[in-house]
Amino acid sequence: MNRIPVIIDTDPGVDDFFCIAIGCANPDKFDLKAITTIGGNNFTRVTTQNALNILKLLNTEVPVAPGADRFLTEEFGEPVVSAHGRNGVGEAVLPVSDRAPEPVRAWDMIYRTAVECEGDLHLVTVGPVTNVALAFLKYPDLPSLIKKITCMGGSTLEGNMNAYGEANIAHDALAAKIVFNSGVPIDMIGLNVTLRCNVGRDIFDKMSETTRPEVRKVMQQLIDFRRGEAMHDAVAIATLVDDSWIEWKETRVDVEAHSEKAKGWTMMAPTRIPKDERIHRVAWDMKIEGYYAIFERMAKYYTEEQGR
Repeated sequence: MNRIPVIIDTDPGVDDFFCIAIGCANPDKFDLKAITTIGGNNFTRVTTQNALNILKLLNTEVPVAPGADRFLTEEFGEPVVSAHGRNGVGEAVLPVSDRAPEPVRAWDMIYRTAVECEGDLHLVTVGPVTNVALAFLKYPDLPSLIKKITCMGGSTLEGNMNAYGEANIAHDALAAKIVFNSGVPIDMIGLNVTLRCNVGRDIFDKMSETTRPEVRKVMQQLIDFRRGEAMHDAVAIATLVDDSWIEWKETRVDVEAHSEKAKGWTMMAPTRIPKDERIHRVAWDMKIEGYYAIFERMAKYYTEEQGR
């Protein structure tokens, strides 16, 4: 089976850690080309170093390209300490990588890789999509070179930034609007599904009995930091490993980018839109056993043998 060429665009991040870990733990499925970083959970310089440190812990070398230092229309807010800790990774202590980020910026890395992949590149976006929007603005031909975007963001129910807006979308709603209207097929995995994908310590400890101790300890710390709540970003990439555990709704999604009360609202088109306009799939329901199987496969990948 041909591997899927993937770039993960991320703001590590507690749940971003598990997204990267799943991406690296499926080398038979993914050809992980790069990780591109953005601020959101913390500033970009912090999320970039966190990405490098996570890869060092996971004993995986993947290029890391830093992205934007602000959103399209405003500066970053303060780090989200309550959800990600002061260091961005739940106060877990990671080994410090001495690798430098790539000398190219995220949007150039995305374009260069898309050209090399000749239309087969998949993007997994698990933070604000500022980098992707900037790439589309700089390279107008880029959307035609992207096979699909798997996006952790949005919701068909309530938001967590306002009544409708989910954080990854609402932080840079204009960027999200550009991306969702780019013509690229997008799988949207929102809060309506991710919030139901909890992995508590009781479940994880049974999954990870053979996991390398230093990796298991960090994963346990992150799960404890979130009190067993859902690792949203991990759910998104898990649907790219295997999407059979998800019930999808084919539709077209637009984003409210201006209203302060509804900023980031992911609005689905009426169900009667023509079939050729239904370029987006929205995760509508799920079977938790499918997600647990992917999470357990990740935990069992990081053994002493993988660490050598």
